[in-house]
Amino acid sequence: MPLSTQYKNILKNFQCERTRQIEENFAQILTERSGIRVFFINENECFTDGRNIIIDPAQNELFADKAALVKAEELLGLDNSISSDPWLALKLAARAPNVHESLHIIYSNFPAFDKREKRARGKTRSLVLSLINNIIEDAFIEAAGCSVYDNLEHLLLWRRVALCCASFQAPGSVRQAFENSRQTLARAPEENKNKAEQETEGKKTKAAELIMEYLDYMASWLLYPFLACPEPNLEVRGYVEKTRRLFSDAAVCGVADTRFEYTRRIFDIVEPLIPQEATLEASRLESKLHGMKSHAPESASIGSNSSRGKDAVITRRLFTDADGIPVPRESVKDKMNSEILRFIKEKHAAQTTPEDEARTEIFTGGDFDCSNLHRNIKIEVTNPKIMRTLRKAYQNTVNKYRLSINSHIYRLGHILKGSAEEKEEKKLFGSGISSKYLSDVKKRYWHRNSISISVPDAGFLFLIDGSGSMGGSRQKGAMETSVIIHEILKFHDIQHAIVEHRAVYGEPLVTHTIFVSFNSKADEKYNLLTLAAREGTREGLSLFWAEKYINTESSCEYKIIVIISDGVPAHGCHESIDYTPPISIKDTADAAKKIIRRGTPIIAIAIDDMGQDNCYRQLKQIYPAVVSCTDINKLAGQLLGLVSKTFQKGLV
Repeated sequence: MPLSTQYKNILKNFQCERTRQIEENFAQILTERSGIRVFFINENECFTDGRNIIIDPAQNELFADKAALVKAEELLGLDNSISSDPWLALKLAARAPNVHESLHIIYSNFPAFDKREKRARGKTRSLVLSLINNIIEDAFIEAAGCSVYDNLEHLLLWRRVALCCASFQAPGSVRQAFENSRQTLARAPEENKNKAEQETEGKKTKAAELIMEYLDYMASWLLYPFLACPEPNLEVRGYVEKTRRLFSDAAVCGVADTRFEYTRRIFDIVEPLIPQEATLEASRLESKLHGMKSHAPESASIGSNSSRGKDAVITRRLFTDADGIPVPRESVKDKMNSEILRFIKEKHAAQTTPEDEARTEIFTGGDFDCSNLHRNIKIEVTNPKIMRTLRKAYQNTVNKYRLSINSHIYRLGHILKGSAEEKEEKKLFGSGISSKYLSDVKKRYWHRNSISISVPDAGFLFLIDGSGSMGGSRQKGAMETSVIIHEILKFHDIQHAIVEHRAVYGEPLVTHTIFVSFNSKADEKYNLLTLAAREGTREGLSLFWAEKYINTESSCEYKIIVIISDGVPAHGCHESIDYTPPISIKDTADAAKKIIRRGTPIIAIAIDDMGQDNCYRQLKQIYPAVVSCTDINKLAGQLLGLVSKTFQKGLV
């Protein structure tokens, strides 16, 4: 069920920079690593790559699910403070996974296993290996959190119990819901396959269901001991009995490398269950692990990171003692009440602290998988103070281009409401007959045409060149274009951000100013009138930041970076080789190629308003897709044409 406007506003206000920074500071203190970064997303998952922690506070929409919150409070013996305050529920939904992922950073190996691991040959085997490791690591880090730390158990308990209640909302008890979740639906064979193909497909499907049933059972048994697990099918029961003790011992093994040896031993035992090549349906298991990217075969976030987990001595588990015997948790209520009091103070501070003040984050080239040219370069990212004094000037700009804005709003709206004709086959009635289905015993040989909406869910990051050459009419044109673009996209609720980038000559410094963020406040737009032109650019490095920013801040399925520039990057400082052509061209081209290959398209707008095509020719050496703008006054129209083309033809 979609979130109501009230809950959407609560979530938007919660996911501010202040709250994110608090969680990042907490993670850095807990892990004792100053380089840890925390990001909020809205993609229903939480994970870490060993350096970045990705959190969705609205995971499973738990904060808006009062029934699940009340059930969790009941199971943990708490009062109804959390279920009666969505902000508190969001805070716990952010802090608890932050604790969980921070413990992974401390105690788990990253990556989980080497790419040369012989058991990981093929996608299916690799996935099974990572899922076994995932179950073990989740159980272990929760045990470590209880054994090593005095003040984390209640948060880990809340996360496990609350998400359990939210994930399995079905008639009857939570236990019954778990039982229901283990049921599988038989796949109907496709009509146009012969009997042999159907039998082969059926065997693969059966094998895939068996290995997932085994993993699903082991996750339930190990991670949810407070629920009675129904006995598995006879076909997997023997494997369960052979590996049950290995899972239990691995969950209290304090050495990461040894835990992975347990993973290998379990894999070898269940290997006969693993199909050679099959699609494994892991949604049921993921609902119990609440995110699996932390242990995925490939890194789930930008860049690469390698670290070895610390050793730990385990004296207890999350729900039991070290031997698996349930034990009382009298202190949970007191600790949770103390936590809630701290969170309430934080909530009041957030409500009384002005959010208009400038906020700055610092990155370095080492935070990205860029070339060594940028290793010592600092990136200063600023959300500037909202300049409400520019309200009137902004409105004057809007009024100046009102006719153009309204026209583009209408045109884009027409495209967004556009439709596509699709052919539906195997119908009992329709407008025509498909001869290839004439043998269908159910007489489903008709076809018909239907109209369907086919608009991609896309978000745009406009990265504007802020160098000195963009001065004069170009600066004014870029500023007015930004206002026009923002007004039109905002009207249609299309996610977008507008960022200015530059590099300071003589200093190892790149600055990014976020005028409009993906989750912008209404008044952020006034800052667009402060767009300036000075210094140079270091576009290769800025692109890597842009990739991370759009992939962590935008919730859209398709994400597109649009570069607006009037020439090639140039920057010089003592700490690095001069970033000038041909070095800057090759480096930026390499960065663009890598980012595009990883799935984020880049389109460059070349500003050639001097009657020549120099910029276009230069940018073609860097970007595969370049659009020439020979009149700065037509820049807005060309950008909107690009956006329209994306939605109209799905070019994302």
